Amino acid sequence: QILALVNDQPEPFVNAIRNNNSPSSSFFNAVTGISGIEEDGVGESPSAMPSAPPSRGFDQTFDIRIDPRATGANGIVFNVRTPRCGQTPNHNTCGTILLTGMSFVTSHEDKLEYLVYSKLGPYEKFVGKPDNWDLVASGQTRGRGIKQYTRVLEYDTAVTDESGLTLNYVGFRPLHVPGDRAQRSFYITLTWKFAKDERSPIPIMFSYPIVDENEGERRYEVVASTPEFEVYEGEGVLDHPWPSDRDGPYYRRPRGFIGSFDYERYPCHPLLNFTGWPCPYRRRTKRPTARPTGRPTNPPFTQQPTKDPTNAPTLAPVVQTNAADEPDTDVRESMSSGAEAETNATNEDSDAVGAQEEETRNEAILSWKVAYRRCRCGLALLLMYFS
Repeated sequence: QILALVNDQPEPFVNAIRNNNSPSSSFFNAVTGISGIEEDGVGESPSAMPSAPPSRGFDQTFDIRIDPRATGANGIVFNVRTPRCGQTPNHNTCGTILLTGMSFVTSHEDKLEYLVYSKLGPYEKFVGKPDNWDLVASGQTRGRGIKQYTRVLEYDTAVTDESGLTLNYVGFRPLHVPGDRAQRSFYITLTWKFAKDERSPIPIMFSYPIVDENEGERRYEVVASTPEFEVYEGEGVLDHPWPSDRDGPYYRRPRGFIGSFDYERYPCHPLLNFTGWPCPYRRRTKRPTARPTGRPTNPPFTQQPTKDPTNAPTLAPVVQTNAADEPDTDVRESMSSGAEAETNATNEDSDAVGAQEEETRNEAILSWKVAYRRCRCGLALLLMYFS
């Protein structure tokens, strides 16, 4: 009832508001109308916490845990894998992903040299065979110690060593991992180049077996995972160059990679579960180099003009006549028919070039104009004779 009274007769309420407040209150003195709404019509204030977590971005960084019992050696070989379609809680997480960067962990805090190899598929039959792998990254950098990640450089570099030899290194390029349970293998190693003791390598860190009973066995657990891919345990490598005898004393298994990956969740967006590569519409281009690949070409130039003309003009001059010299109608028709006959004779030569045709036409015009003047002179003499 009160709500209906306010809406039907607002004037008494407006006057009460304006009269019962201080004259200096400009806010209430400016009231000219009032209306009421039901409680259900009032919007709720925002909640203190979001109602749902925000969606994840396309670009992700996946940090793999640092094992407090971490050990290390020259390198590690392991693989990553995407989930199988239809077997994940989120059905849009089984497509191809694109790895755009990576890091590793080392206890070293000085200069080191690293090599990163990769291949599609499992690694078991290709251990110690770098020719069957792609060298996807190499370089010299400074290790950041066991508490931080050491970044694999993403650009090509060239370093001149103490002997004056130039060493060219390869920056990390994006690598795809096909969707629907496909694999990609990695072999990461630190060389002996900056090792201070031949018996003590610069170590890349990896974790002990997740399941203690698996020590020495070829049973590999998932080290860490995201909705888009999983990182599996692999094998620690205790020497460099890469030993080919997998059953020899230079391998420890299983061992877990410690590091991080940057990756793109949906490189073929808006195709979320596309499992192939390349994307149907995507063109893979090379990343620009840090330095130009060559010197710029010289700008084009033209030859300077000659001081003297090379040839005489090709067209005959056109003779200008005065209006008084124009022929009368009969003579004009006679000369026009003669000009047409001359022009037709000229056009019969179909192989003549345009310049020659124009020259012939100009000569014909000049000829009949001269004939016309001669004709007028003859007529004038005849008139004088008969007069």
